[in-house]
Amino acid sequence: KKQAPFRGLFTKELRNLMYAFGDDRNPANDAVNVMEEILVEYITDICQVALAPTKKTRLSIEDFRRALSRPNDAKKLARMEELLFMQEVIKRAR
Repeated sequence: KKQAPFRGLFTKELRNLMYAFGDDRNPANDAVNVMEEILVEYITDICQVALAPTKKTRLSIEDFRRALSRPNDAKKLARMEELLFMQEVIKRAR
């Protein structure tokens, strides 16, 4: 596993998300570490799926669209599209 360099990268955000979803205000460090491990593994997997059919070294939005086009990932794709749309709206408003 090459997850060691990412340890602690998402700790603050995960603690807040866990609290927002009903966990204790200060969730156990072990629980946060497990969640972070799962998150890093998911991000790694989705990036590998996005890069698999190409020989590119950089990912694009289209690569993620293709990777999330599986039926199981329909909600994730819809959320990604919504966030991209909102990013564009905010950009235009500025």
